[in-house]
Amino acid sequence: MYKAVAVVFTLFFAFSVAFNERWGYINVNQAENANLFYWLFESQTNPSTDPLVLWLTGGPGCSSELAIFFENGPFQIDASTLQPIPNPYGWNKNANLLYVDQPAGTGFSYANSYYIKNETMVAQEMYTFLQGFLNRYPQYRNLPFYITGESFAGHYIPATAAHILVQNENPKNAKINLKAIAIGDGLVDPIATAESWGPYAYDNGLISSSDLGQVNQALAVCKQDIQQKNYGQAFYDCNNVFGTVLNYAGNINYYDIRKQCTIPPLCYNISAITAYLNLPAVLKQLGIPNGIQWTACTNGVYGPFATGDFETSFRFDIPRILTQARVLVYNGNEDLIVDYYGQTAMLNTMKWPGQNGFLAAKNETWHVMGQGAGTSRAYQGLTYLVVNNAGHMVPHDQPKNALDLLTRFLKDQPFN
Repeated sequence: MYKAVAVVFTLFFAFSVAFNERWGYINVNQAENANLFYWLFESQTNPSTDPLVLWLTGGPGCSSELAIFFENGPFQIDASTLQPIPNPYGWNKNANLLYVDQPAGTGFSYANSYYIKNETMVAQEMYTFLQGFLNRYPQYRNLPFYITGESFAGHYIPATAAHILVQNENPKNAKINLKAIAIGDGLVDPIATAESWGPYAYDNGLISSSDLGQVNQALAVCKQDIQQKNYGQAFYDCNNVFGTVLNYAGNINYYDIRKQCTIPPLCYNISAITAYLNLPAVLKQLGIPNGIQWTACTNGVYGPFATGDFETSFRFDIPRILTQARVLVYNGNEDLIVDYYGQTAMLNTMKWPGQNGFLAAKNETWHVMGQGAGTSRAYQGLTYLVVNNAGHMVPHDQPKNALDLLTRFLKDQPFN
């Protein structure tokens, strides 16, 4: 399904936009009638040569339209008019930016049932989607390709990237030109994340030392479950670790500890985005089938992952990816739910040929327009970046710096 952008202007926008958009559905599983919705914003600079960047929102089951209008897309929604307004820091400044609602059932995507339950299925169907998308739009086939995303995309991205690299080895398959991945505040390794919640909360004054003792007791049960590969039980016991932290911390915004959580569970007011995406004119223009209403996150998608996938680690895919592509892991320093303590521990203990070099690498101060924006460490294709004054959604909290992050990532420039 393809719609010309000129039609979109007359319906959606009261201002001029100098780039094309493409949207529609691609079927990834005929038996389940699974159709993934995509929305692409071409580069504002040179779409014929600028890279193709895929963004995946996490959840599992949260729509990538959240990122379009709340984080790094070219538009935001004016709550008073329910009209798009320009985002000066949209990530399509120098990239063709592709958002996908996945797994099936997320956002505008749909299927007969909520059947996706693990990353093997996610990776297979994302690969099917990408091949279908690149066949539909062959002008993007040979462009450098990058995968980005955040949160539960810490599962999606490594699994999908590793699968692409395996499939690229088969000469019968059309190659996907994967150059690098960027994981933002991503749940990659559940044990490292769970181990970090207590110390991070304590060091930031959210809980007391006696509270930390209670958190550690809950942690021991969570770790035992994972070590015994009792992943279904681990989902509940590891959530209990986080719940214990929150019980003592109070009504904290676990995505940004500088704030209170006023509208759980997402802690942010996205009512304008929801209202806009469910306008009859918008649904019609986007070609959304009758009966489908947009929701930010879908519990039906989330549920099947709890039985095994959620507490599985995907840190072991990263060394495989590093043999052929670069990896950027970045984290906002004010995020609790996937805090930078855990990401640091995961990367420091990750076994790969460059481990000693990465541990010995110097920490650099990342500057944006002369101002310190964060701290980086890099070695042989692996870069770790802690972003100052940002929570879980770095592009929302630090839009200017996040655009600089993307630019350096695409150009393979150092963060200093």
